[in-house]
Amino acid sequence: MAETRSFTLFNDLELHMQFAPVCRLSDGALAAVELQLRGPAGTRLATAAALKRAARLVEEHPVLDERKRKMATHPRAQSLAKILPLLVNLDLELIDNLDDETTQTLERHVMVIVPDSVERSPQRTLARVARARAAGKIICVDGLVRSEHAATLLSLVEPDIIVTGAELLAKQATADAAQLAHALAAHTERSHAVVIAEGVDDESARVTAQTMGAAFGIGDLYPPVSDPSTLASRTIVPLPDMPVWTTPDSEKSTPYRIASTSIEPRMGNKRLLIEMSKALEHQAAIGGAAIVLGTFQFAEHFTPRTAKRWREMSTKTGLAGVYGVGLPDVRDGNVHRAPLSPEDDLINEWNVAVLGPHFAALLSARDQHDAGPDLERTFEFVQTYDRMTVTQAVHSILARFA
Repeated sequence: MAETRSFTLFNDLELHMQFAPVCRLSDGALAAVELQLRGPAGTRLATAAALKRAARLVEEHPVLDERKRKMATHPRAQSLAKILPLLVNLDLELIDNLDDETTQTLERHVMVIVPDSVERSPQRTLARVARARAAGKIICVDGLVRSEHAATLLSLVEPDIIVTGAELLAKQATADAAQLAHALAAHTERSHAVVIAEGVDDESARVTAQTMGAAFGIGDLYPPVSDPSTLASRTIVPLPDMPVWTTPDSEKSTPYRIASTSIEPRMGNKRLLIEMSKALEHQAAIGGAAIVLGTFQFAEHFTPRTAKRWREMSTKTGLAGVYGVGLPDVRDGNVHRAPLSPEDDLINEWNVAVLGPHFAALLSARDQHDAGPDLERTFEFVQTYDRMTVTQAVHSILARFA
């Protein structure tokens, strides 16, 4: 019996390669080229942006990315990759299917994360990021337009490349755009990540992109070409070194063990630690768009009053998660809940971690399991405001749910 192949629009669609210059905004110098695909001329899919948008709409972007990956091995593309970084943007989901053949080619695979993916499943996304980094891939957050997305994505993922969405430059100046500019500035100062603005279609957009914190741009001001040889006469500048991420692997440790390696623990009772936890929760709510995680040992410690407080707080944060033995795996408003294993050493700890663009803090207490009234129970605890330590603590919690 002959093998049948299921039909998909993007498997059989006529596609063409084009090479989009990634130019330095200050002077137009060429730093890299992005390999793009476009559909047939004269159709609604004739531009790379329209083709990408349509593929995502019908959830066939993995098909499009697979065809792009194969086209990157074409001699025309490889000839360009010998003189310039050739960026081949692929959805992060494709990392599970990549093989070793790419080690023989010159293009740089850029694994793309769209903002919504982290909100839907931060654990799975971070696990894929770890696999991509282990495979030597570049990590990119693509289509960033909202400040609340920035806080969650940049702090958790630590991308090498940040691409702001074209619609950001099309709008007038807004308060949210100003907050995003601050978040980008804070992140790039710490990490030296490369910020590329999409939609640099004219001189006004170029200036706006620079104001937002982008160093490089893609758009009609630097039009894509089909023949890469036409770029040979352009002034070339080096793209900054990548990768840029710096947070060491937490190796599935616990927040207390991570923080107590550099901070001397001290004793405290539950009564005051509760108020200290509330103070951090309040800071998260007023700080805006932060990641806030709490581990509560057992479900009975996450009381209805505490649940109400976290629901209210989560409306003002980017990502909120609570974990404990017996907690259901559900989403309560904007709060992700998940159970801890009774065998997990994390059940001996009570943690509140806050990680935002401008503020990081961890309160981590280890139960001494002494007798007596509940509010007088004692804990060894540590406090830290060191961003790297807090980031490690957040990763150590989320890694359990990958």
